[in-house]
Order: sequence, then C-alpha cells, then structure tokens
Amino acid sequence: MSTSAKRRGVHSEEDHDPAHLLRPDPVEASLVLDDGTVIKGISFGAQQSVAGEVVFNTGMVGYPEALTDPSYRGQILVLTYPLIGNYGVPDMKVLDEFGLPKYFESDKIHISGLVVCEYNADHSHWNSNSSLGDWLSLHNIPAIFGVDTRMLTKKFGKKVLY
Repeated sequence: MSTSAKRRGVHSEEDHDPAHLLRPDPVEASLVLDDGTVIKGISFGAQQSVAGEVVFNTGMVGYPEALTDPSYRGQILVLTYPLIGNYGVPDMKVLDEFGLPKYFESDKIHISGLVVCEYNADHSHWNSNSSLGDWLSLHNIPAIFGVDTRMLTKKFGKKVLY
C-alpha cells in the first residue's frame, strides 16, 4: 500500500491500528445502530454511553463550528472528512465585537456524541487552545474514532433514498 493511502487513513485490516495514535491505554468503544449493527472503534473524549439520532456532516473544515451548532442538539454527529483534530480547538472565551464566541456557532457543544474516521490528538495551530479530545472530555461528550465513516454515510443514504 502506498504511503499516501496510509496518510489518508486508508488501511488494510492488518495495518489498521489507530489506537497507537491516542494514548498508551486505548479504550475500545462501540457505536450500536438501531438495526443491530455494531461498529467498533477507539474512544476519545468523555468515556460514557449516550443515545441519539446519528447524523452526518460532509464538511471539510470547521469541526468546532459543527459541534457547537444548535441544529445538532442531542445528535450523534458523524464527520465524514477523514482526518479530524489536527488543528485542535480555539479558546471559547475569545469573543467577537458582539460578545459572542468568535470561533464557534454558540457558547457550548450541542452534539451528544462524535464519530470520526481518524483522530489526531497531536494538534498544531496558532489559535489552538486544547486538543479536540480534551475539549470533548471537559464538556462530557463521548467520541469514537477508527470508524469507516464513508460506510456509515452510505448506510444512512440508502435509508433516505429508499
């Protein structure tokens, strides 16, 4: 397999071990769908169970904005972009000229859970205040990575189309 394929998070079964990217003691997590499908991954963020409607977002940028968007209130959000977390999360205390959070859609996280393909805990950005995992933990939001989000999107798309 090519190096570029590995960089994009496309791995063969024997290569697919995302746990080494997160912590020395990774915790397995599962996403259980209403049809009985169980999808395994690695936990990051808060380690707790939640229930909610699973929805997806196909945006290529702006995960802090998506997670704080009130339209996702109580939902488990699947981000289809293959790499999430690389630029961390800005400081929520930074406000714009109207007194609103400058880099977010609102003043809190509205999702109940997060599902991503590949999570990068080693964030790097001039505006980063914390890692995505730490931010989610602070706000008691569970997350899972190592999931084939393209498969989930196709699965949900078929339900809508038929």
